[in-house]
Amino acid sequence: MSRISPFRKSAVTFLSTRDLALLEHWTEAEWSKQYRWLDRSGLALPVAAQLLQDGMEPRVPSGVVSALGRRLHDNQERMNAMLDSLNEIQSRLIAGRIHFCCLKGFSLIPDCYSSIRERHQVDFDILVSPDEAIKATVILEGLGYKKVYADKSGEIRFARPWTKHLTANSWLYGVSEGPAVELHTRLWEPETGLVDFVLPGGSVNSIYTRVVCGVTMPCLAPAWQFLHLLLHVFRHLLASWVRLLSIYEIAVYRDREQENDSLWHQVYKLATTDVQLASACALVMYIVNAEFPGKLPEPLGELCSAYLSFESALWVKHFREPWLYADPPGTKLALLVQRQFCANPGTWRSYTRRRLLPLRSPHGLSEDASTRARRTLQYVIDDLLYRLSRLGYHLMSSYDYLRSAARWRRLIQSNIAQAMLML
Repeated sequence: MSRISPFRKSAVTFLSTRDLALLEHWTEAEWSKQYRWLDRSGLALPVAAQLLQDGMEPRVPSGVVSALGRRLHDNQERMNAMLDSLNEIQSRLIAGRIHFCCLKGFSLIPDCYSSIRERHQVDFDILVSPDEAIKATVILEGLGYKKVYADKSGEIRFARPWTKHLTANSWLYGVSEGPAVELHTRLWEPETGLVDFVLPGGSVNSIYTRVVCGVTMPCLAPAWQFLHLLLHVFRHLLASWVRLLSIYEIAVYRDREQENDSLWHQVYKLATTDVQLASACALVMYIVNAEFPGKLPEPLGELCSAYLSFESALWVKHFREPWLYADPPGTKLALLVQRQFCANPGTWRSYTRRRLLPLRSPHGLSEDASTRARRTLQYVIDDLLYRLSRLGYHLMSSYDYLRSAARWRRLIQSNIAQAMLML
């Protein structure tokens, strides 16, 4: 496993402590090396907002101030345009009498952010009931969206084909030609077929409204929203990478609602309706508290105490950081902690074979590009390079996993032996 950049750890600790000393000693050249990671982790904007907040004199190089300020400015423009698009979509859904609510993104303002410029958003996540998914699809297609795929888990993705040439290194904060839309018909979508949960009903009926920059939007009630944030991170844990921003948002929510006992008791009640669900939520909260230390509200503390498994605690201690701080597309180290959530050995063997030796064609550069954009020479070249990079990722990350698996077995055996000696 590669060594984690001290700058990255300083940036995360800064968001927890607001200690400027953690960032002021880094040179402009060192900042420049980490801009790409800051952008793709989602942390560039929260870091910028804290460093450049009104009344504070940033003690970082002037070039860094300019670079961070540009990100906030451009993202403000991007999010304003996205809000207009969301308002248009909402208006059509309301006219079609579709019951829906917005997930993540704008729905987290002001719970986690004081301004829309502080949160980068790629697409819209909208929750609808399964029996209204077809009606919602017709409405989106009437707005010029095309269905990209429909997953058997219940997720349907739509996009307006873009014409600009975009690559994996393109500027993330430019105004989008047409943000993609993901329709969700349930809060947990078992896309891998490996893990499923029994969630209580009523999420779509537990809706409240909020106003963001003059736009009214339906959102999940707070307890459901927090549960969904936990499930979102766990879903990425079943993949290879998660934006650290998602971990940060849970930590902010935890701290801002610290004294809201009613909220946390509701979260505990929802999370413990299924033992596997409770274990998954406990794992995510343990990751959050390890990365962004803070006081756990009593019900969340009880959740971790009662449902955090031995394997989860061990993985968070030894493998959390290499997984969290990796550059996208990440690592396969989360496979180590996933095993406990699959009861069928045959299913697990089949799943790990697919993850370690993917025989399908590597993912392309973009599924949202227009036919015209795909035919340009530059796109063809960039798409080929991207596919090759994905192949390299699978080779390296599979090797890293197999090497780490041996260490994982030794850690488990060692800790079991120590526990036996203490009996």
